[in-house]
This record gives sequence, structure tokens and C-alpha cells, in this order.
Amino acid sequence: VREVRKEVVSASPETRTSFGTTTQVLEEVADRYGRWQDSECIALKEDLMQHEHGETGRVLLKDFYGAALNGSLQYTESKEYLREHGILDETNPSQPSVIIPNYVNGPSNCLASSKFYSVCCINECEALLKPLERHIGAPDATPSQILELVERLPSASVDAPRKLSSTLLRRLEEIAERHGGRVPIHGRLFAQWMHHAYPRECPFPHRAGTTKPEFVDLWSSHGEAQIAKAEELTQSVQRRGSVRAGAPVQAPAWTFEEELSGLEGPESLRVPAFWAIVHLNAAAVAVLLVLLVLGKTALRRLCGLAAVRAKATAGVVRAGARAPRAPPAIEV
Repeated sequence: VREVRKEVVSASPETRTSFGTTTQVLEEVADRYGRWQDSECIALKEDLMQHEHGETGRVLLKDFYGAALNGSLQYTESKEYLREHGILDETNPSQPSVIIPNYVNGPSNCLASSKFYSVCCINECEALLKPLERHIGAPDATPSQILELVERLPSASVDAPRKLSSTLLRRLEEIAERHGGRVPIHGRLFAQWMHHAYPRECPFPHRAGTTKPEFVDLWSSHGEAQIAKAEELTQSVQRRGSVRAGAPVQAPAWTFEEELSGLEGPESLRVPAFWAIVHLNAAAVAVLLVLLVLGKTALRRLCGLAAVRAKATAGVVRAGARAPRAPPAIEV
């Protein structure tokens, strides 16, 4: 706060104590708070990477809970909470794991909130998608275009330039085959492809309706336990056998369900379209209600002003009626 105030005041020191300057300082603090708070999210991600299983962007659940038992103040969410929020990968039931970007971007890490907004971790995948959108300039692209861009696109944990694996190339071509030779860059399959290309930055995209992310207070209000008990942590660590040294690391799962974010595309792929229409209708209803409330308030004020004016006019008339007439002038 002091740094922001110093920066704002330096632009106009003569108004440093004015109400306008103080308001500007508060606005700047609110605008910058998310970036400043995100430093804790980055530290959380780096700590999870210390326990990462291979280069999968995942931490085995036994290691996740083991860190909590070894003194970490984090990593105590119950298994049910992790599952419902799309954080737990149970592709291999014998070795469930925590997806790092899904955990970091989960609602349990929203560190500040109010009735109007919440300050959560910044999704690092959005910063990777922006240059792709800028260079492609279209809702879809060919696999060769995407490969050329992604191989030169670094992230916080991935160096560039690099050569993408044949598996990633094949997955991208499979997506294009479903869409007439082009890859929709805002579809679920491409988001999944980005998760495989940047497993520590891009969250795994679950199908619509399969997860129920909620803030901790709402989750607790349903009678669900967000925090696992100490004995549950211990049992989870003891029940899961250690991974055999030298054993191959299983790659993250790939699912073939597509979902497009807009209304375009084949009928079978329009899963989110219904919800998009619902959201649009809900927004229209909300706007209409706001307009009705504002109109009602304005009407009340107009009626109130009219009543005040009517009373004032009536008072003047009555006063004029009671006023005595001046006597006629007497000529001398």
C-alpha cells in the first residue's frame, strides 16, 4: 500500500492529502492486489513441483498427504473435496494423484474475497493462450501452425525452443480430423492438449458438469468436510505402496470428448451451448430487474418531488387567500 501511495502521490504531490488522491490510491491497490497476491500461488506451485511424479504435472496422493504430515500447512484437503473439484486424477486407482495446476487454481487457494469479488490464483495457461490467439487471429488453426507456435513458446517450467513429442503431434492431428482439418483453439480437446504440452501451467479440462467447484464456506455449508483428518492422512500414506524405482512414469490420461465454448460446431459437440443460452437469459433477466428497480426508484423520486411542489403551491395559494387587502389610498 505504501509503495502504491508513493507512486500515485509522486505524480501530483500538491494534492497528496485530497480525497481524490486517496481514492486513486485505493483503486490502484485493488487493481494490483491480484498480481501481488499471486506470488504466493507461484510459491505454492513450486513447492508442489518438489513432490512431482516425473514430469506429469501431478503429485501422488501419498506424497501430497505425506508433505502435510511432515509439517506443511497446506495439502490437507480431503479426498472427496479433491475429487469433486476436479483436482484428483484417479486414472490409475492404485496411485491417485493431485493435478498441480488444478489444485493451484482451485477455490481453496482464493486468498482474499468479499461480497463482490474473490482474489484467486492467476491461471498461467491464459498467458500461454494469448500469443496463440494473437498470431493465429482466428478461432481455429491447422496443426502445423499450432506446432510452429507452441514449439517456440516457453512457460515458467518449459524451455523453448523445443521439439514436441510424436504423441502430442498425433493428438493434435486427431483433433483436426474431427473438425475438418483445423483445430478449434477454444475447445476442450485443445485445452487438454495444452495441458499435456504444459502440464504444470494448464489445468486439465474436465467435461462440463462432472465437477462441482465451490468456495470452502459453501462446501462446508453442505456438511462436507474440506479438511482430512490426521488418521485419514496417515492411512492414505500407509496404504499406498511406493513407486518402484526405475518404473516408467505413466503419462496423463487422454479423453476424446470434445466441447466447444460457442454455438458453432456439430450438434453433438454443443454441450456448453445450452448453458451459454441459460447464462445469456439469466443476464438479460438480471439487467431487466436492475432497470425495473432503477425505474421504480426514479418514479418514487419524481412522485415525491411532485408532491412537494404541489404542497408548496397549495401553501402559496392559501397564503395568498389569507393575506389582507391593502386599504384604498385616501386623496387629500
